[in-house]
Amino acid sequence: MYKVIIADDEIAIRERILSYLQKRKEDFEVLGSFENGYDALTVGVPQNPDLIITDIKMPYISGIELIKEAKVDVPLIQSIIISGYDSFDYAKEAISLGVVAYISKPVSFSELSAALDKAKSELDKRLIADNSFEVMKEKVESSSQIIREFDLQMLMTSRSPSLNLEKKLKEDLIDISLPYQLVFVCDADGSLETVQPEQKEKTEVFIREFFDDRSGKNDITFYPFAFSDQLCFLVTSKKPFSSEEMTYELQALLAQIKVNKLLSYSIGVSEPGIQTEVISYRKLYRHAKAALEYRAVVGTNSLICYQDVNPSNFHQIQAAKVDENEYREIAYEISYGESEDALTRIQKLIDNISSPSYKDSYYYIISSLLNTLLKSCLSLSDFYLSYHVSHLELMNLLSSLKTKEEVTAFFNDAVKRIININEKNKLTGLNLSSQRIKDFIASNYANSSLSLDDVADELGFSSSYISAILKKEDLSFTKYLTEIRMEKAKPLLANPDNKLLSIAAEVGYSDPYYFSHCFKKFYGVSPDEYRKKA
Repeated sequence: MYKVIIADDEIAIRERILSYLQKRKEDFEVLGSFENGYDALTVGVPQNPDLIITDIKMPYISGIELIKEAKVDVPLIQSIIISGYDSFDYAKEAISLGVVAYISKPVSFSELSAALDKAKSELDKRLIADNSFEVMKEKVESSSQIIREFDLQMLMTSRSPSLNLEKKLKEDLIDISLPYQLVFVCDADGSLETVQPEQKEKTEVFIREFFDDRSGKNDITFYPFAFSDQLCFLVTSKKPFSSEEMTYELQALLAQIKVNKLLSYSIGVSEPGIQTEVISYRKLYRHAKAALEYRAVVGTNSLICYQDVNPSNFHQIQAAKVDENEYREIAYEISYGESEDALTRIQKLIDNISSPSYKDSYYYIISSLLNTLLKSCLSLSDFYLSYHVSHLELMNLLSSLKTKEEVTAFFNDAVKRIININEKNKLTGLNLSSQRIKDFIASNYANSSLSLDDVADELGFSSSYISAILKKEDLSFTKYLTEIRMEKAKPLLANPDNKLLSIAAEVGYSDPYYFSHCFKKFYGVSPDEYRKKA
C-alpha cells in the first residue's frame, strides 16, 4: 500500500479526492490533507509519502515548489498536479519534475483514476527495483542460461572453486577439467552515457553467435557470460592455445563488427591457465580486465593480450617514468590557482604517454599524476565528497576510462574541483561543513526568495549534499530557515511600534498573511496574541 498526501486550498476538491481514494484503499493510504503547500511540506513530507496530489496554485508555497522541495528529502516520490490554469509554462515545469499526470479542474473520477493507475505503475517499478536481488534469484532459478552465467560469475570471483561449485558447473555442462583455459573480456568502447542499449544488445548477440558457431571445433569451447556490464568468455581446450590462431579469430571478430557497422568493441585477453598448476580463475579474469585497460594507450577497436602489456618487473616502469619536475610544475600551478597552465601541461603529458611505447608505464604515470593533484588539494575529504566515492573507487574509475579523451576530461575535471576547493578554503579558513551552511542561511534569512539552490550555488555544494548534512542534525532547509525567521520575529513583535507588514518583510516574508500562518504554526499563537503577551 502506498502513502499519499493531498494539498489543495479548495475544500471541495480535497474532499472529492479523499472520497475517491477511499475506493482505492487497497492501493493507497492517505497520510494527510492540507489546505496549503507550506503545511504539506512541513507536516506531510516528513512522513515520507510515496505520492503527492497537489493543486498548482496555493497560498504560501505553490504545487511546483512543494514537489521540488519534497524531492530533496524523498527523491523517488511521485506526484500528480491538479490545476485550474491551462498554462504551457506550468505544464513544461511539471514535465521537468517528472510529474506522472497533469489534471485540469474540475477533477473527474476517470482522469484521477487513470492518474492513480499511472502513479501506482511507477511505484510498482520502484518496488521491483528495491527487491532486485529477490527478482534476480527468481530469474536465476527459472532460466538455465542465467544459471550458467551466474555460476561462471561465481567462478571468476572465487579464490578457488569449491566442490559444490565444481559440481554445479558440471550440471551446467561447463567442463573446467580441460588442461588449457583462458578468459577474454569484450567491452564497448564508448562511455556508458553514449552507448545506446539497443546497439549494445545487437552487437553482443553478434559476438555470442560468432563464438557459438566456433564452440566445440578444434577441441576449443567458448562459454559466454555477462559480468560488470561486459561480455566475457571462459575458453577451454584439450591442447595448448595457438597464440596465432586465437589472435586471428579475435581480430576476425573485431573486423566483422566493424564491417557490419556495429558498436565498436575492444577485447582484453588473459594469459593461458594450465591445469598442471592450480588455475586461478579470479586472476585470469582480473588480467583480462587489466589488459583491456590499456585501450586508452593503443586505441579503440583493439585486441590487447595481457602478456603483451604486463611489465616483467618494476624497473621497467621506473625506466619510463616522467621527469619529476613535470609533476612539481603541475602541483605549483594548481596550488597557485593557475588552472589553464596546469591543464595545458596535463594535456601535453597525456598526449605524450598515450602511445604503445608507454604501454608498460602508462598506468604508473597517470596514478602518479593523480597523486600529484591530490597533494595539491587543501581538503581531500571535500574532494572525495564532490565525487561521492572513496580513493579506491576513484582509482578504479580512472583505470576504467577507455580513451585518451576520457582520461583528459577526468583530469581537467579533477583540476577544476581542486582549485575550487582550494579557493574556498583560502577564503574562509574553514572546512566546508554544516556550520558554513547554517551561517549562510542565518545571514540571508531576510531574502524572501532564498532557496536551497541559492545556498548550493553560493557554497559550491550540491542541493542533495546540503540536505544530507542538515538531515544529520534532524533539520531540513525549510525547517532551519523557518526557525531563524521565527526567532528574529519575536523581538520585533515585542516593539508595539513595529507594524506586522514591516516585520514580515524584515524576516523574509513578502506576504504578511503567510508570515502569520507560519508564526502560528511554529509557536501555537498568532503574532497579535504573542504581542499581547510580550
